[in-house]
Amino acid sequence: MNVPETSKIVYLDLNAWIDLAKIFYGQPSSLEKELLDNVLEASKNDKAIFPISLIHLSEAHCIANPQRRKKLVSFMVKLSEYYTLTPYWNKLQELEIKNLIFEKLGLPLINIRNRFVGKGFSMLMGATPTITSETMNAEEITALNKELMRLLDDPETFIKLTTTIYSDFKKKQVSTVKEFERISKNLKQYKDNNYRRKVFLTQNIVASILPKVNKILIERNLPPSFCEELFHAFDVDKFLDKLPTALCEYTLLFQRDQQSSRPIKVNDVADIWHLTLAIPYSDIVVTERMWVGIAKNARLDKKCNTIMLFSINELNKYL
Repeated sequence: MNVPETSKIVYLDLNAWIDLAKIFYGQPSSLEKELLDNVLEASKNDKAIFPISLIHLSEAHCIANPQRRKKLVSFMVKLSEYYTLTPYWNKLQELEIKNLIFEKLGLPLINIRNRFVGKGFSMLMGATPTITSETMNAEEITALNKELMRLLDDPETFIKLTTTIYSDFKKKQVSTVKEFERISKNLKQYKDNNYRRKVFLTQNIVASILPKVNKILIERNLPPSFCEELFHAFDVDKFLDKLPTALCEYTLLFQRDQQSSRPIKVNDVADIWHLTLAIPYSDIVVTERMWVGIAKNARLDKKCNTIMLFSINELNKYL
């Protein structure tokens, strides 16, 4: 199910979810109950949607108390109204590259916002499960798949499944942190900060974006000269402005690394993953003060037309 055009997409980091859940369950909180009432009302009326994600659920699993963890996830499911974020930012990036090519060809553009957020368990997992069989006829398989989707999108099933989902992202992120540390160390050889930034951005475009461009050109049977047209009079900043997920990912990575006194943390990987998606395609983002500062200093909020907040108390003004 697509997001209603009039709905604001509001991304909340886990701390914001926890703060709202405390009010919901009558626990001491610095937030006003009026904020929770406004948030619940906005969600109920589709004035705003508050999607959850696999990373949110993984982070919630780190809460040691099983009862607290279950209550938090139940609240998240209630407020989200089963809206979820795609787990695949790289797929959105490929769609942005396609739009860059389509625009050049004068073709209709893809609505990426509807690929960013959707409703139901399939959207949460980033894939639609299907049943296949070599012995059943097509009508039986169609009926089974229809029933499977009905069960997966049933509210009770959704809650049961989301409260048991857990993927240990933290273990997987340790190797990513080491790679970030290696890149940061290599960049320190460039003393001029602006030159260092240009090198970092260009290296990432060549390593990550260019292969995807070539892949799409081959799939579309477009000549190699088309690639030259895309990169004609190449300017790293102007180019990235057209690819918002890459712009946000590379900017957040680079600017985080400039904080030399702060070691790279495992949680940084999850934060950058989320914000790479959230900043370009949300209307409002509530996250840590550090990330808000980085985003605003780099004008990501202006370029992506996104309101960046580090305090959920400010949310009332925008609902």
